[in-house]
Amino acid sequence: MGLAGLMPKPGSPLDRAATLVIANLAWTLLAMLVIPLPAATAGLFAVTVPLARGRDAEFFATFFSTMRRQWLKATLLVLLDVALGALVLVNLQALETLPLPDFLLWFMRSLTLLIGLTLLLANLYAWPLLVLFDLPLKRLIKVSLLLSLAHPLQTLLTLALGLAPLLLGLFVLPLWMLAVGIVSLSSLAIGWGSWRVIRLRASEEELAELDDPMRGF
Repeated sequence: MGLAGLMPKPGSPLDRAATLVIANLAWTLLAMLVIPLPAATAGLFAVTVPLARGRDAEFFATFFSTMRRQWLKATLLVLLDVALGALVLVNLQALETLPLPDFLLWFMRSLTLLIGLTLLLANLYAWPLLVLFDLPLKRLIKVSLLLSLAHPLQTLLTLALGLAPLLLGLFVLPLWMLAVGIVSLSSLAIGWGSWRVIRLRASEEELAELDDPMRGF
């Protein structure tokens, strides 16, 4: 038997599983270096979102080319997340020091938590949109926020799907599974859920462009 016979057939379940494992390992190694983490996250979604759409994704061509093309936008997106997340935490801590009536304190705390949740939910669309469409960062953020607000139930379901593999990896499965495939599965679940909302809002021209064989060259 030749070596070619040992390779999984392109598009087969085994081939897609191997792609997820390789992408997960690459993401884990790059995440440990911290600085390339945003670009690696974009590369991971570039591999998993097509799989969530029922398409094939070639790891080496997709992962690293997306890192190269989207590193700046991905880095700015992460920095914005960190800044806004820190602002939410600081605001929650500051509220505890203010001499406010209980009902007003409850309202302000709930509003701050709602803003933090909205930020989290918007990210469920921001990363898939980043690798699907060539949107300017400002429009990427705007569209992500609008999608999360316009489809709250679907978005919350996507969040639950994305968290499930991570929670399994942290509390049920062996910790090494996080490095092998859990993060890819989480990304795949987010891509699956977000795509079902994105395709409802995308134009026919935008959807057709996604399947253009020359896209990305």
